Amino acid sequence: MNKTPAYYKARLEVYKQLIKEEVGANPSNDSIELRILRNGVLPIKLAHSYDKLIDKYSKEQSEKKLTFDEITRFNTWFEIHPEKIAGIEVITSSREFPITIKGSVEDIIQTITPSIVPDKKDKRIRMAKAKAKARKRSLELMKIKS
Repeated sequence: MNKTPAYYKARLEVYKQLIKEEVGANPSNDSIELRILRNGVLPIKLAHSYDKLIDKYSKEQSEKKLTFDEITRFNTWFEIHPEKIAGIEVITSSREFPITIKGSVEDIIQTITPSIVPDKKDKRIRMAKAKAKARKRSLELMKIKS
C-alpha cells in the first residue's frame, strides 16, 4: 500500500477500531497485545484484521497534510520516519512502557550523524552562493568608488 497521508489517517482509525474491539471483547483486558497496540505497534495476531480494515478506511480519508495530533498519535511519526529509530523496537513486559528501543552507541551515531554533518553538495552550494555574494558586493563597491 502506498503510504500517503490518507494511509496514515486510516492507520489511526484502524488502531482505534482494533483497540475498541479488544476492549469490547473483554473490558478488564490488560493483555500485552492491547498495551502495545495502544503504543502504536501492531501485534502479530491482529495483522489479518489490520489488513482488512486498512483498505476500507483508506478510501474514506483525505490526502490533507497530517495534523500534529495525527503525527504524534500511535507512533505515527516513527512509522513515517523509521530511519529515526536508533536501534530495534522490542516488546517488554512493562505495563506502562511496553515498547523499548535496544540499540548501541553506533546505532545512535548512525541515526543522528546525517542531521549533524551537512552533505558535501550542500556545502559546495553554500560556498558558491557566498562567493557570488562577495563578488556582487565587490562590484557594487567598485561602482561607488568610480
